[in-house]
Amino acid sequence: MPSLNICICTCKRDKLLVQCLESVARVDVPADVHVTVTVIDNDPGRSAEQSVDALTRQFPFPLLYVCEPRRGIPLARNRALDETYRLGSDYLLFIDDDEWVRPDWLRVIYEYAVAQGGNVIVSGEVIPELPDTTPPEIRGVYKIRTRTTGERVESCATNNVLVPVSMIRDWGLRFDESNPLAGGTDTIFFHEAVARGAVIRKCVEALVHEAIPASRANLKWLAKRKYRAGITEAWRKQRKGRPRVIILLASALRVLSALMRSGLMALLGNKLARNQNWLKACKSAGVFAGVFGARVESYRNIEL
Repeated sequence: MPSLNICICTCKRDKLLVQCLESVARVDVPADVHVTVTVIDNDPGRSAEQSVDALTRQFPFPLLYVCEPRRGIPLARNRALDETYRLGSDYLLFIDDDEWVRPDWLRVIYEYAVAQGGNVIVSGEVIPELPDTTPPEIRGVYKIRTRTTGERVESCATNNVLVPVSMIRDWGLRFDESNPLAGGTDTIFFHEAVARGAVIRKCVEALVHEAIPASRANLKWLAKRKYRAGITEAWRKQRKGRPRVIILLASALRVLSALMRSGLMALLGNKLARNQNWLKACKSAGVFAGVFGARVESYRNIEL
């Protein structure tokens, strides 16, 4: 019987975690499959333990709680790997604690993986759920990138993904712990998997929803996120052997071009296009800074 371990990393976001787990409890379980859910609490104070214990009694399949007291999202993700190996699971699935899944999510993503031979990484789709008060020039920025099922991608995130355990275990892949409060370590992890021969395919029918708080539905937060993504992009470009001077020149030109377009859109009163180009400039600035080793500790502060 194939076994699946659904891992959820969390830290001091008890209310969101409970909503996430309640949605997981309602999923359609594929026939002849064993499912386990593991919560990795990245709070040394074990703040999620009581809520998980309360849900364990009526949960439809095993719900496990482990605490990873060393702060940092890559440390929690590596603990998820270790717990999955300990269980002997065939597949590891990651979702975030601020998400909720559709009832058919698990069945769809698993059956797609099996249809692909069971040896591909499957990246599902994430639907952002924004506050009702979000202005259109911010809501438009969160528009989902158009993908198609079966499309092959170079990397993905841990917010909705299925991974064959034997693949990453045999390669000894781990999340980079050198800067534990930085973001982008999941992108780097899956990029490394592809570099070793893994195939990542999209399955847009495997849907989860992400709760976007008001603290993230603004241009300032999005600019920081794009800047961080640019730093990760710089790593990827250098990993491919791109010369540093070429990366610097290209990113500098993109910054200038995006800033000019953003200014023009502002003059024309097109706020959405202004924001989109400003965020492109921020990402390119991150690429430029990333070449010089810039870091951003995205997970130092916890957003509730």
